[in-house]
Amino acid sequence: MRNPYEVLGIPHGASADQVNAAYRELMRKYQDEGDSRRIDELNAAYDYIVMQGPGNTGYSGAGNYNSSYTYTPDYSDIRAKINSGRLDDAQMLLDGIPESSRDAQWYYLKGTVQQKRGWLEEAAKNFATASNLDPSNNTYKMAYNKVSNARSGGYRTDRHRSDGEKKGCSGCDICTGLLCADCCCECFGGDIIPCC
Repeated sequence: MRNPYEVLGIPHGASADQVNAAYRELMRKYQDEGDSRRIDELNAAYDYIVMQGPGNTGYSGAGNYNSSYTYTPDYSDIRAKINSGRLDDAQMLLDGIPESSRDAQWYYLKGTVQQKRGWLEEAAKNFATASNLDPSNNTYKMAYNKVSNARSGGYRTDRHRSDGEKKGCSGCDICTGLLCADCCCECFGGDIIPCC
């Protein structure tokens, strides 16, 4: 296997910004070319460097560097990018995390990026997955409920009072309100309902 720093075209000991910039640039190039072999090699090199930490020069050059570790994602950088509005960068970092390492928090953050972009269907799917992977986390459930309400227009179809009766407007309430408004308008010389 090639040295991951050579794959990215960066020097040993490169900073996190250099690693991310090189990864983005090469990923765009290989995606435009449709070169899936290079994309896989690039992802493996990026994963290795991220796992080791930028600035680490400990690549030995021996063996398959992609399968010699267990990747544990650190989401603090991704959260910082989301909070600062750098959604493209957050998306790229999320997509760089291997599928085998994607946990409930990954799906929550992916859903958060999609929600901020207005992609509510995709956000709801990721929030639902996060909730299913970690059912005890109320943050994930609340995020799913919020997006679900936004997707459905925020209307509640089954509203009840504490005594069990439905509350809200009925046809009679609307008609009564319209008649009342008509009476008020007629007092001032107007007319909402001409025949009354």
